[in-house]
Amino acid sequence: MEKCRVTDNHQIRITIVGLCLLGTIFVAVYFNYFKGIDVVYTHLFYVVIVMVGLWYKQYVVQLAMFLGMFHIVMDYLSNGIFLMAPVLRASILLFVASGIYFLINQLECSHKNLNQVMKSVGDGIIVVDLEKRVTMLNRVAEELTGWTNDEAQGKSFNLIFNLSHENLEYLVSNPVDEVLRTDFTTTSTKHAVITDRYGNRFSIEDSATPVKDSNGVTTGVVLIFRDISQRKAQNERIEYLSYHDHLTGLYNRRYFEEELKRIDGRRHFPLSIIMGDINNLKMINDAFGHLAGDRVIYATGKIMKKFCRPNDIAARWGGDEFVLLLPNTDEVVTAKIVERMNQAVALAPVDHGVLSIAFGWDTKKNLSEDMMVVFKNAENQMYKHKLLLKPQVRDDTIRAIMASLYAKSGFEKTHGYNISQYARRIGEELHLSSREMETLNWASLLHDIGKVTLNPDVLNKKGDLTADEWVTVKRHPEIGYHITNTSPDMAEIALAILGHHEWWDGSGYPKGLSGKKIPLQSRIIGIAEAYDTMVTDRPYQLAMDKSQAVCAIVNGSGTQFDPEIAAMFINWVMNDH
Repeated sequence: MEKCRVTDNHQIRITIVGLCLLGTIFVAVYFNYFKGIDVVYTHLFYVVIVMVGLWYKQYVVQLAMFLGMFHIVMDYLSNGIFLMAPVLRASILLFVASGIYFLINQLECSHKNLNQVMKSVGDGIIVVDLEKRVTMLNRVAEELTGWTNDEAQGKSFNLIFNLSHENLEYLVSNPVDEVLRTDFTTTSTKHAVITDRYGNRFSIEDSATPVKDSNGVTTGVVLIFRDISQRKAQNERIEYLSYHDHLTGLYNRRYFEEELKRIDGRRHFPLSIIMGDINNLKMINDAFGHLAGDRVIYATGKIMKKFCRPNDIAARWGGDEFVLLLPNTDEVVTAKIVERMNQAVALAPVDHGVLSIAFGWDTKKNLSEDMMVVFKNAENQMYKHKLLLKPQVRDDTIRAIMASLYAKSGFEKTHGYNISQYARRIGEELHLSSREMETLNWASLLHDIGKVTLNPDVLNKKGDLTADEWVTVKRHPEIGYHITNTSPDMAEIALAILGHHEWWDGSGYPKGLSGKKIPLQSRIIGIAEAYDTMVTDRPYQLAMDKSQAVCAIVNGSGTQFDPEIAAMFINWVMNDH
């Protein structure tokens, strides 16, 4: 359709120019032959030259030359001689035509440069006339609308620029309509979206400005717009992260504190708070790594989300602490929610360790109560539950860690049991108290718990360890110490595990302790472990017989082993074992 319109305009112009040219020639012949005047009709030549110059500048010089020669010939035919006046008028025609050609060419160059600039800018540009028909699209506008400049020519602006609100339930004002209505620059809302001809949607920001002529009369509108989809997505991501915990997807502490102030009002009473704290997260991190700990945190977040109703707010308060804010919820309903969460915790699968959460809660019933006091009450109740749960959870976690170690290396389970039996016999000979015996028994069973972090290939290697592998193996007393040192009642056990590879002469590891600076339980475990290692088949060596192992203990007495304990152990082995 647009091509037909251009073709029609071209035909009209050709017709006008042809008629004017024929009419001018006819008038020239008439005046020259019938009136004997040759000056008047030459003024008509300028009309034709100007018209051709405006529409078909590439032919204007040739036309001037033709008309000039025509005038000279006509004058010669009338007078029989060549006069200077016709030649001069022909020269003036050529000069005028050349001037017109130059001026039109300069205007076209300026127009092309302007178009080139508009097409090269990084924003989309659409120019429309007063009838809201498109007169120009630049390159970016073509990309964002899906229409080429040629295709868009003369089409309705609303067809090319399909504008809507990002939420289809709302309307957005058309910036071109606003400019034509007010004659002032306008901008769209921050929720504006355009849909290209292929159905793709882009978030945009735009501004529309009236186009005015030299007299200040509005002749159209220029719309400048840009795609802000990526920037908007980044801003939304930043805003999301500023109020959410990246690991669990729950709200973070900052958001919770803001919402707590907002929601602390009469229409939300009774307002309840549930606090939750993951038990033994540090032990899981130390034994299985922080990725395993993150999975436990994530599992906790899923449970909090599951029991979060539409108007509730669930947040990660700290590293292992969570909080649930429950508007219009009394103590009875809150207690039932906690009960269901405890059931979900018991059934939740985790790859490593044990998922256990201590909960505490309290309810604000009226404005006279301080929300911070209610919050503190929930926190204190949570800590009370945590203390009650801690021994059982710790024991369960330790069993899970040891099960993971036994899965990596089967002989570790038998080895731990043997060490505990040897150590118990030495403890009895030394007349240790019941408390010391309990510490010795736990430390014996758990002395290699730090090996849970080792690669199974290293634990079960048949050949010699490399230097790097030996470095990792020598770290297991420290790791075992960090895993077990979770409370004051575990401190002595952790110290005994830390020191079970120290030597009497100070050449052991990890701290290089010597003599009685080494904890008593560590010295006992050191001898028991050395003996069991020697009399048991290992991947890297065959078992010795009892006499060879005893000789090795004797040789190590006073250097590797406490001589008093070594003598006692050898006596028991030789006589009773």
